[in-house]
Amino acid sequence: MSLIQFPHRKIFKYDSRFGYRFQSDIIARIPHEGGGYLVKTNKHGFRCKYDITKEKKKHNRILVFGDSYTAGDGVSNKHRFTDEMENLLDDTEVMNFGLSGTGTDQQNLIFEHFAPQIDHDLIILVLQVENIKRNVMTQRFWKDRSGINICVPKPWFELDDQKKLVLKGCPVNKPYILSDTKIKNKTYSSMLRTILNNEDRKLKNIIQKLTRYQPLPEYKSPNNSAWLITKELLKNIIAKSEKPVLIALLPVYQYVENTSSYAHIRKRFDAFEKENKRNLIHHVIDDLWEYSLKERMSFRF
Repeated sequence: MSLIQFPHRKIFKYDSRFGYRFQSDIIARIPHEGGGYLVKTNKHGFRCKYDITKEKKKHNRILVFGDSYTAGDGVSNKHRFTDEMENLLDDTEVMNFGLSGTGTDQQNLIFEHFAPQIDHDLIILVLQVENIKRNVMTQRFWKDRSGINICVPKPWFELDDQKKLVLKGCPVNKPYILSDTKIKNKTYSSMLRTILNNEDRKLKNIIQKLTRYQPLPEYKSPNNSAWLITKELLKNIIAKSEKPVLIALLPVYQYVENTSSYAHIRKRFDAFEKENKRNLIHHVIDDLWEYSLKERMSFRF
């Protein structure tokens, strides 16, 4: 492998089942506001230092699934929490199957494909709570660092009359460049988001707190369609795993900085644990709240 300068979206390749995965066997430097970071991938198209083998290389093996927070967008491989976990645990290999931009639906498919093939002791699904929105999407829109606007189709699940998951959109269509007309139709909302994101951060936080802004209203009701699909996706992983499953919930910054209430999310997952009659959930927010507000606000770019 050799070091390559890659625009961010060009480090991915099309996959007919998952939608995409990382390019295989690359060492790529990705430009970033923090000065850039290194991405290394294995031959299977994941940012994992191990190739996928049936037999464990160490006494214990943990498989970790998730989105960009797990894959490690913004940091080099060695600085990701999965690598830090492995440094802290004796005789344990941690295999990172994180894939940037994915929802629990795609992570579910990755789990179903790889977990049965390899010997392991624990499954960790790192659910960034905003993934609930991705689980009802049929496509994502990305802007390449070179300025190209791309539509990326994805697989998704729907619930049938018996509330069972039904896979849709497979094989997944290939990504395509958006036409000028579609780009113009998206211009206003994109500009508005940019303006809001560039506003004074302190003022924005105050407004969100005063208005009781809820970034993820999908968690408010136990009957919300996005929540019902997310819940069934989690139940599917638990049911199909032959090993223990831990679901680690990563919060968005509004919850970390206390400008929005985390109560609805906790309520949904407390009920989920009770329904499944076992302890499955770890709320990462509880660990983050042990730090001062000033420290917490330094945790994001």
